[in-house]
Amino acid sequence: MVVEKIMSWRIVSIAERSHISVQRAQLVIKQSAEEYHVPLEDIGVLLLENHATTLSTALMAACVEHKVALYVCDERHLPCGVLLSYQQHSRQSKVIGEQLNWGESFKKRLWQKIVQQKINNQRLVLEAYTGYPQPELERHCAEVRSGDTLGREATAARHYFSKLLPPGVTRGSDHVMNHALNYGYAIVRGVVARSLAAYGFVNSIGIQHRSELDNHALADDLIEPYRPFVDKLVLQHITPGVEEFDRTKRIEILKVLTATTLVEGKEQTLQRAVELTAQSLVTATTEKDSERLLLPVIAYD
Repeated sequence: MVVEKIMSWRIVSIAERSHISVQRAQLVIKQSAEEYHVPLEDIGVLLLENHATTLSTALMAACVEHKVALYVCDERHLPCGVLLSYQQHSRQSKVIGEQLNWGESFKKRLWQKIVQQKINNQRLVLEAYTGYPQPELERHCAEVRSGDTLGREATAARHYFSKLLPPGVTRGSDHVMNHALNYGYAIVRGVVARSLAAYGFVNSIGIQHRSELDNHALADDLIEPYRPFVDKLVLQHITPGVEEFDRTKRIEILKVLTATTLVEGKEQTLQRAVELTAQSLVTATTEKDSERLLLPVIAYD
């Protein structure tokens, strides 16, 4: 077991065979002859990596109550699921009704803003990484139209990853940096999906992502400006010579949830920024004003 204290809350990662339960608002972890207790109110993330781990349903209910993000991982240690709250928002039916009535023009304006912020954050990452201005990404950002009809998101991504990844490595290749990126994206995707559900949205109804096979289409829309925060952290920890995305590296990438973001000029942890994005989407939806959507900006010293 690894317990990392980050800011005022903890990330608990279970990599050994364990039984976990809840007792008096405490997470109880039993491993062989050892037993650990951690207050649920102190936990932000509970990550289950070992497939021999068992847990009680009372614990899952307590995680929802205490707003703990409970992740399960596949055999590659990649998060493949997150526990979402069910009807926790006091006006969920109202939010869902308004979500179902999103007009095409409103969705296109939302997507324009999301793509612009994503490209801007990519530019900030690449400028810090290379030490040089990135006028091409700046131009792509300026050219994003309503609905991104010119496809500037894809064009910017090709340029961005050609500079970010090692020579000969593409996003689809089997490389340690891609493993780290996918891991970080999965962690952030879970937090985004969880926050959207908490604010009453249906994750399967997206803005731009609309596949019938994508149960988290809305999270896949809203995650886009957050991806560069993962990229920034991966560049710090997956340096030349690193060949394995081991447990130590996974713990470092988990810390993306406490990365410093700027939302309306104020510093926020990434996890708090995600909550503000979900909350502001309610406002934007109610007022039918895409400008009310709050998105994160990468902060550099």
